Amino acid sequence: MIKSAKVDKILKSVEQLKPLPGSISRVLQATDDPQTNSSILSEIIGLDQALSAKVLQMANSASLGYGPGCSTLSDAVMRLGFKRIRTIVLGIGASSPLTKRLSGYRLGAGQLWTHSVSASTAAQWIARHMSYPEPEEAYVAGLLHDIGKLLLDQFILVDYQQIMYSVRIQKKMLCEAEEELIGINHAKVGSLMAEKWNFPTVLVEAIKYHHTPSLAFEGPILAAIVNVSNAFASENTKDLDPKGMIVHPESYQILNLEERTLEKLKTEMDQYFKLTSS
Repeated sequence: MIKSAKVDKILKSVEQLKPLPGSISRVLQATDDPQTNSSILSEIIGLDQALSAKVLQMANSASLGYGPGCSTLSDAVMRLGFKRIRTIVLGIGASSPLTKRLSGYRLGAGQLWTHSVSASTAAQWIARHMSYPEPEEAYVAGLLHDIGKLLLDQFILVDYQQIMYSVRIQKKMLCEAEEELIGINHAKVGSLMAEKWNFPTVLVEAIKYHHTPSLAFEGPILAAIVNVSNAFASENTKDLDPKGMIVHPESYQILNLEERTLEKLKTEMDQYFKLTSS
């Protein structure tokens, strides 16, 4: 199979993606409807137990600096607002396949999910400390930054030995090896999936450019946050890509951070989550 044929097959796989679940679509439609108020939206969310639990969890997230806890969906919707609800719901709808086994990437069941959750937690933490206005947006971007691997996995499996040679011997980044051998990388594929599901442009860009944040036109700050959070998460989770744990120099410039400041932030983050999880 020649390179262009592989890319064509991948693009067709994106086109054939199943739509987001009905409960997710109903919430997204409601947030687009000017007639929807917080009471109506909370009722729609309440029809899905898992969705309700996640919205309440985010509304009560201490790491996001919210005040006293809220126990009702109506309060949660009021606290988060429609834009943040929409972002959270998009993340929930797209993240469920992340728990599957990826044989091509040599990731067992749950390993990609573990990495993604670690990255999303780090992204949320960094966003808050950088005073990024939408920390939930950073959380979702971190959670979904590697969704392109779900579609590329079968192609990585076929070219695994060549991929490993490029990454381990030639010291190339995984996304570079993918581009050379397959014709497209997981970041680009992930962005196409996000576009298919009508994600906001800033999230599409964060997924597409999480290895090259300066190329993001609308959201280089979010892309840089995800680049850093991916590096943080890669230190603690198994990954094919040794360079994945290195922060891109562009991220320091975009976020206006020195390396020692970022290392201090990481230490504080690790200590916080160690305390809260014990």
